[in-house]
Amino acid sequence: MLIPLFCVMLNYVTVLLGASVDNNSKFVPVFSWNYINFSWPSEQTMVEFGYVPGEDVIAGIKIYKNVIYLALPRIKRSSRVTLASIPIDANKENPLLSPYPNWEMNSGSTCDAIQNVLSMEIDKDGIMWVLDARRVDNNTDCPPKIILLDLNGEGKIVDSFQVPDELCPHRGGCFLNDIVVDGDYAYVSDTTSSDPGIFVYNRKLKTSWKARDKSMFGDPDSVNFTAQGVQNQHLSHVNGIALCCGKEERTFFYMPQTSLHIFSISNSVLKNRSIATGSNLHNFITDKGTKQGQSGGMICDTEDNIYYGILPLNAVGKWNVKMPLETAVIVEQNDEIIKWPDSFSIYDNYLFLITNSISKFSKKAINLSEINFRIIKLQSNSKSYVHC
Repeated sequence: MLIPLFCVMLNYVTVLLGASVDNNSKFVPVFSWNYINFSWPSEQTMVEFGYVPGEDVIAGIKIYKNVIYLALPRIKRSSRVTLASIPIDANKENPLLSPYPNWEMNSGSTCDAIQNVLSMEIDKDGIMWVLDARRVDNNTDCPPKIILLDLNGEGKIVDSFQVPDELCPHRGGCFLNDIVVDGDYAYVSDTTSSDPGIFVYNRKLKTSWKARDKSMFGDPDSVNFTAQGVQNQHLSHVNGIALCCGKEERTFFYMPQTSLHIFSISNSVLKNRSIATGSNLHNFITDKGTKQGQSGGMICDTEDNIYYGILPLNAVGKWNVKMPLETAVIVEQNDEIIKWPDSFSIYDNYLFLITNSISKFSKKAINLSEINFRIIKLQSNSKSYVHC
């Protein structure tokens, strides 16, 4: 009678939360790490880089042609590699990462190198849009950039754009967080504490602007929540973003981390600089309602499903945007493998997710004898929004 009793209790908790659970879904582990290490070409290189076990964290994931690309923000003082890759068929336990595109680009020795990557996106042509724009740790004097790498050309740089100081202060805590790609445009969540918003980049015209609205600020009433046994007490602004399909217009979704709300706006509005930066922007924004808890990242597939992490519940939610947000379901709640669910990728009909034992922004030391990082996957039978 133990299993039926568990199901009853789970359904009871779910009713309290105001959401249903999809009992047919199940995440399975793909990779796990106690700590991150790399395929060093020599011991001398490891010494030169000043590698310290346990100082590197995984924050972003994207997959292309059976290669998994990972973002490793330089949060701790000894973090060294910030963009890396592994084959999708690598060893499942503690696989070594390879710096991408090479060691030199990860050295951080000059401003031509990659400095601090939190997230990236890969478009349908195999161009990786790298968001090298986390500047809140004071570990580089180099300006934030969006760098485009050709994955079909050994990671050759095909474009680079320096983020204007007036839109995201280089020495004032610039924090470009997540990125989605829409043709020649990229939309980026700007979590900068002093000036949050949606950063818009037009690759063709080599220009940018920022959409600002009060809905992009964190909600003080949603600041206090517990995840991984740690009480959050900090206000965090717009974080998770998603772009869904559409015939003529596409809908862009965003949410602050310290908020229960998801908001939407048409991509045509973001593309229109005068409207996006105008005083009437709020008239074009829709509050879609509230979800089950605070979230970091999210992603939309070709079937108009948005997947998002639910940090206090160690869970993943799923919402079809054609329906009210109140119809969203909990795909799975799992205290063992779904920890700080944040960064997603969709590949080969699977939803991939990075989970960490602690917040990716925490500077707390990890236990090197325990599993601290995982990549897990769920069968989704859909593709990423970039294939719309």
